[in-house]
Amino acid sequence: MGPYNAYINGAAGLIWTKSTDDVAVTGYDVYAWIDGAFTPVTTQFFTSGDWVVGVVLQNLTPGRDYLFYVVAKDADGNLSAPSDLVRQRAMVEPPLPTSPGPGAPDTTPPGTPTGLTAVTGMPIPGGIFLAWNTVSDDSGVPPKYDLFRRTDHGYAYEGENGTPRDIVTGLEGGKPYTFQVVARDASGNLSAASAPYTAVAQSDTPPVSCAVTYTQSAWKGGLTASVKIMNTGTTAIDGWKLTFLLPTQHLTKGWSARWTQSDSVVTVENYDWNKTIKPGSSVSIGFNATFPGDQNTPPMSFTLNQRSCTIT
Repeated sequence: MGPYNAYINGAAGLIWTKSTDDVAVTGYDVYAWIDGAFTPVTTQFFTSGDWVVGVVLQNLTPGRDYLFYVVAKDADGNLSAPSDLVRQRAMVEPPLPTSPGPGAPDTTPPGTPTGLTAVTGMPIPGGIFLAWNTVSDDSGVPPKYDLFRRTDHGYAYEGENGTPRDIVTGLEGGKPYTFQVVARDASGNLSAASAPYTAVAQSDTPPVSCAVTYTQSAWKGGLTASVKIMNTGTTAIDGWKLTFLLPTQHLTKGWSARWTQSDSVVTVENYDWNKTIKPGSSVSIGFNATFPGDQNTPPMSFTLNQRSCTIT
């Protein structure tokens, strides 16, 4: 989703590609960040080819920046995951004077946050330590930062930060979460949202020592892979969760464990019958995946219960 020019005073235009569904997409809901909460807003929709244009007409202040996301819905009321967050400014007619002219208001947004990443080395069970690059503002006053976490059908606000970092807690250990951060200056101007970043929340399970052997048989557009997990420590692993990245591959089937994929993050969790790995013992699991063209890069790292494994 991206911004789109809507030449109506107080309106904000958005554009996105049409959603698809196994039956049919029946509509879209658009949400705006207004007074500290995401609120559904009245939107007129126009379609052209593969594109949808939404013009938000409800309760927007001309010249003010807003964050938006859109959710698609089908005839049974099923909702899609939310789009990425997008910043758009409500149209002003006639246009305001361009800052920094004499007497003109500050209308210049801060820089866009970049480099959002997870910081390692601090134990935060059920949490993630996030940091990003500092941005500046034309006022010379450091902006504030608003952090958002993607949910199944929307976004949760994780709070305001005066520095480019935040510790998010209360999460499910071993589960991936996606975040975006927005900079906000003293005049209320918003930066564009950062690129989405996905990180896995720390687990509170005991530390493990492990080694992973990964082998695959690939053909054009597909592969079958075997993953052997060995306990190289001195105590038994009683319950395990393996995570790794498949940046271009799409998981189609997995066996000998519970397999899920969210974006590029693959999570594999034990069954009851293979939850215990004794010292010096191993479990073997596997999966099938597809990929476009020749884009088949094997996983470069594996994490078991939030601990990196040696690759053999």
